[in-house]
Amino acid sequence: EYRTSAIIITKMALLSLFTRRVIFPGSSLIAPIGAKLLDSPIITSPSRQFTSPPKKCVVINTIGVDRPGIVADITRIVTENGGNVGESHSQLLGGHFSLMMLVEIASSEMKGLHEQLQTDVEGMSNSCMEAVDPKKVEISPRIGFAGHFKLSGADNPGIVHKLTTVLARNSLTIGNMKTSQEEAPFGGTELFTMEGRAVAYEPMSSTFDWTELF
Repeated sequence: EYRTSAIIITKMALLSLFTRRVIFPGSSLIAPIGAKLLDSPIITSPSRQFTSPPKKCVVINTIGVDRPGIVADITRIVTENGGNVGESHSQLLGGHFSLMMLVEIASSEMKGLHEQLQTDVEGMSNSCMEAVDPKKVEISPRIGFAGHFKLSGADNPGIVHKLTTVLARNSLTIGNMKTSQEEAPFGGTELFTMEGRAVAYEPMSSTFDWTELF
């Protein structure tokens, strides 16, 4: 037993001769003699936290006589001010172009965006207003009814007003709507077409019956 203990102690002593302790600030390393060590300690720097500037959602509304490059002009200004385009809708009406665009942009860049829209888009009327972030909007109330409507016939004043009045009277709101005019096949009159989507929100009236609307 004593001999075994002596052998163990001797081995530990020999091991200590072939190892060395290298101490760096804030850390320690034990390495065998002959091992290559870095000339300088590895220093772990505290992690840096990067925070993006607060952002806003704005709606850009543009209207004017149609020409090539309108959308290119608007998106160039958005990009130059660090904005990002989300949803957008555009329409050509009687030679005029209309664009509505939802843009996410840093709060600090909103003023520059607005100023450029007023001066750098030739021949267009532009407006820019702050909007609610669609990612943070809770869709409420829920849609209880949705239907497609279409009306076509000889054009006469007041058609749109009459139809939308019926929808409103029955607590229906218009999701989207499109109207158009065209000459009748045999001439002499104009045909008017109106179609779109109407929705009703919950809770709905117990007497609601879409078949009785018209």
